[in-house]
Amino acid sequence: TQARSAADASARVLALMVAANGRIDPRELQALDELDAFSRLGVRRERFVSLARDCLHELGVGLEECSWLRSRDMAYVDQLLDAVADPRERLLVCRLAAAAVTADGQVSSGERLVYDHVLARWHINRSMVTDAILRHIERRPPHDA
Repeated sequence: TQARSAADASARVLALMVAANGRIDPRELQALDELDAFSRLGVRRERFVSLARDCLHELGVGLEECSWLRSRDMAYVDQLLDAVADPRERLLVCRLAAAAVTADGQVSSGERLVYDHVLARWHINRSMVTDAILRHIERRPPHDA
């Protein structure tokens, strides 16, 4: 269905960013769990992990070996990015990706490469992502509520 493919498209981009460091780090998945990312994107956690594995298989650890996106990788990444058309959905993916790629305490060169490319391709700047993070935090109820 169209809704399923739209959800998959957003989840694939996020999965790409999770896989960009050459592995699927449990701390990154935990950060996404805490943000309710999977239901917000309309995919089950198991489906997301499967998408991340697909990205790992497609890109391998190649992103960590280069300081730029090779043309083959760029074509793959751009195809995933172009499948997400909604600007709000794009911003949500970038906001979730920011949390995921920093969850292990470091941002690898591959993660930075892909994240920066996503921001540029989608015409999103870091302050827009920061604003989205702050708006989400402000909407959360207090812990003792």
